[in-house]
Amino acid sequence: MPLLRTAAPRAIAGGILLLVSLTGCGGDQGPRIPARLSVAEGNGQIGRVGTELRQPIVATVLDADGHPAGRVRVEWQSEGDDVLLPDAAETDERGQARARWRLGAHEGERMARATLPGAEPAVFTAIAEPADVLPLGEFLPLEFETYDGSRQVVHPDYVATPPGVFGQRFHLAITPYPFGNAAYENPSFFEGGRRDLWSLRPGAPNPVVLPDAGYLSDPDLVYVPDGGELWLYYRQVTADNVIRLVRTRDGIAWSEPVEVARAPNHQIISPSVVRRAAGDWWMFAVNAGSSGCGAKATTVEVRRSMDGVHWGDPAPATLAQPGLWAWHIDVQWIPERNAFWAVYNVKTQGSCTTPAIYMAESGDGREWDVIQQPVLVKGVIPELQDIVYRTTFEYDPASDALTFWYSGARYEGGQYRWAAAIERRLRSEVFQSAAATLDPRQLPPAPAPLDEWP
Repeated sequence: MPLLRTAAPRAIAGGILLLVSLTGCGGDQGPRIPARLSVAEGNGQIGRVGTELRQPIVATVLDADGHPAGRVRVEWQSEGDDVLLPDAAETDERGQARARWRLGAHEGERMARATLPGAEPAVFTAIAEPADVLPLGEFLPLEFETYDGSRQVVHPDYVATPPGVFGQRFHLAITPYPFGNAAYENPSFFEGGRRDLWSLRPGAPNPVVLPDAGYLSDPDLVYVPDGGELWLYYRQVTADNVIRLVRTRDGIAWSEPVEVARAPNHQIISPSVVRRAAGDWWMFAVNAGSSGCGAKATTVEVRRSMDGVHWGDPAPATLAQPGLWAWHIDVQWIPERNAFWAVYNVKTQGSCTTPAIYMAESGDGREWDVIQQPVLVKGVIPELQDIVYRTTFEYDPASDALTFWYSGARYEGGQYRWAAAIERRLRSEVFQSAAATLDPRQLPPAPAPLDEWP
């Protein structure tokens, strides 16, 4: 067990601030003898090393009758080089004592305690993350060196591989989309040692594949540990929607494309492939009928496979919400939560613009519960001012946080300029209920009508 440090009243050499050990007040003017100490607020926070947690930690002291005990002094203890800074010398009228928690230089989980003689301590935990981790709740626009030079991108798809297995750990498939020109929408493969910095792998083809007819779109990456491969699915649009697959073991040499699924045009949009285990593969996709994004409504369908190559017939999934329909979707199996999670942008009836991103959860892949609060609504940053589009995500169970990679566009000079951004948020914040949802009747119109989108 790491050494717990007790607070002292003033700074000492080296700049470490300790605070006085405190016990209950005595005398006729003091409170009744405190009997119980408990955690009230601030437990389970996450912060970067060397920074102060966003919220103070709060302990409650009760007397023998269960009433708040004011004017009681508690002792605060921290681990290692963490520092606790009490806000006051005594508990307030509600029996609460507060301390700000400044994390030290080491990473990982740690504890702090509020103690009283004769009472069980109130134990708080926190996680200190690396200094370069993406802060919670901040948007960061992303830069990509696209092969066409436009730096405009759409439809990101993220996957991580184990350390040392595949060069860099983090991988992102994405397509150039200069001012909505589908002729450039060919899957490109980026890698990174950080989730917010992306580069092309030296010697890798850029783009990974070019069409022999029609145009390409909607890449989706899957890591297959059996052979140490990355599989890249994508959609080829001709008179049909054709889902093709290419594979690689190094990100440089890719296999020849193989057709794995086909349907009439607009009936397999944004395929998202999930490999839960060997022999257990799922493909989720949007079916817009024959009308494309101008359709009155869409449906989400799911296919099953034993090898990721040969797929069964589609079955409908009940992912729907009043007045809004899924357009591009990303689905992942979250083993720690024993559930599928989906993130998707939504369209309104007959419209090609997508104003918001939602999440949904399912235990069986067929019946879905929509999280009523949108993950994101257009306009949050200038790069995503007028459209939010296909989004991908990662869940980290250690921090209980999600990282989102968004794509979207702003309207300028009579054209849509496409971009991507990243944001990290706590799961509890994303999945909380909301009293009011996005009302499609109140959405502002797009700046200009759009032609049929790929």
